[in-house]
Amino acid sequence: MASTNGETYMLQRNLDESQRLDAQHEYMRQMSYGHLLHPSIPLHQLHAVADVATGTGRWLQQLAHHPALPPPRSHQQPTFIGFDISDQQFPPPDASSPRLAFELHDMLEPFPTEHHEKFDLVNVRLVSYAIKGADLDRVVRNVIQLLRPGGYLQWQEADASDSWAHPETSAGSSCIDYVIAEKVDRGLLPCIAGPLVKTILSVPVTVPDGQHNIVSWSRDLMRLVHLETVSTYNHPSPAVAAGKKAAIMSAATALLKARLHRKSTELQDSLESDPGVGKLEDEVRAMETTLRAVERWDEESSWDFDLTWIVARKAIVQDTGKGWMPVRRPSP
Repeated sequence: MASTNGETYMLQRNLDESQRLDAQHEYMRQMSYGHLLHPSIPLHQLHAVADVATGTGRWLQQLAHHPALPPPRSHQQPTFIGFDISDQQFPPPDASSPRLAFELHDMLEPFPTEHHEKFDLVNVRLVSYAIKGADLDRVVRNVIQLLRPGGYLQWQEADASDSWAHPETSAGSSCIDYVIAEKVDRGLLPCIAGPLVKTILSVPVTVPDGQHNIVSWSRDLMRLVHLETVSTYNHPSPAVAAGKKAAIMSAATALLKARLHRKSTELQDSLESDPGVGKLEDEVRAMETTLRAVERWDEESSWDFDLTWIVARKAIVQDTGKGWMPVRRPSP
């Protein structure tokens, strides 16, 4: 994930949060109809996989043991690698999984050159609460740099702006509004999906000398394979219907607490003569009221959100003298 200073990442790193992340992973897998990968991504072609902002590594661990994967090309080096800026939530070493490894890395920085163009798939999930809008282009470039030609990028995001409570209440609406406001205050994007797609498709490519792009992809390095939305609303899985409260409200409560803590600290550091201190006091009291209402939410209420699922593929550069990404045309 990205930098964890007080101005960006809004959650914690501890045992409770690790357990919540693992539960959230299982919930999102159910929400995605049991898929770890989008069905358009060929499992049998994945020899090397990177999971960026891996957290507890649960997604990567499960994928590395998928029966449809091809056998590893090498038993000497790990080929499934999880990257994160912190190792506090990495799983313990597992001697039974030699192809798995976890490395410290800040996705705001270029990855080590030994990882460039080495992965058939790069997975990124739920980093909109860690990446500032000003850093999105840099992060996307760094992530794409990991992909070999023809490799796939899978990116899933769910924003507060894509969430809603029903029946709609003032507490539910206020909670979402506060989380969105906190994202804006920290320089995060209120809704990342649109800018993310645009950024992925705008990264320029340098075509090798003597080759040309006969498919007319313009300057795009990545081709969008799939863009779809998966919603919890009326989802057919009983597990999704049963888990919405825990999966969504726990995260919303944690994010609301993060904003309340920051605003309360600002209030404590303010002088009575400071302009705007009265407005800050009112905001803190209103957030405390909202938090109490959300925490005692009755069982009849639920939250929903839309998950944006992006799959893109890196351009394939053919051998010297051949066209770049040639199109097969039927014989006359």
